[in-house]
Amino acid sequence: MPTIEELTKKYKEYSDEELIEIHEKVDEYSNEAKIAIENVIVSIGGIDKLKERINKQNEIQTEIQKIEEQTTSLYYQNKSKENILSEISYDLISENQFYEIIEETINKLEKDKEDKKIKPKTIIGGIIGGFLGGTIGGIIWGLQMIHSGHIFFILGFGLVILSYALIRLFTRQSKKNIVVIIMTIISVVYALILGQILYEIFG
Repeated sequence: MPTIEELTKKYKEYSDEELIEIHEKVDEYSNEAKIAIENVIVSIGGIDKLKERINKQNEIQTEIQKIEEQTTSLYYQNKSKENILSEISYDLISENQFYEIIEETINKLEKDKEDKKIKPKTIIGGIIGGFLGGTIGGIIWGLQMIHSGHIFFILGFGLVILSYALIRLFTRQSKKNIVVIIMTIISVVYALILGQILYEIFG
């Protein structure tokens, strides 16, 4: 059984939320654990101080979420970065952290916007990736029917993953792009048809 010293060292590495959770269930723990958790909580100012810290953290997270939501809303109103910075207020975080949140949120939104764009690379890459994914998947689908005489629907999920992975590889875009979704569906249908044809010919 761990000693009080060992448990104290262990609990010192816990987050505030974990310490509160243990404190609330402390009756379920050994006497050594009770003493250790009490030692740790006392060392950081007591249970009231711990709860205050957690409440403060929650308030900060709420403010950060609010800033992200406001930034998103203003971005889609075609506001400039300077306007976004001037129109959003903050109280609990530092100026540097505020700028970082705005910057990260805008960068993420711009990446999402770029991801959704339909470009020549999207079409060409979608066709190439879809054809390769459908061909490979169709061969696998046909072989499993030829050798087993049954259809394993779990492989159907594999066809989706294979087609999507190859389409994403060639387009460098995700399922947020409507063309990627459509090409994935077409690729899977092609794979199923190809597999059925191979089965009818060689099965």
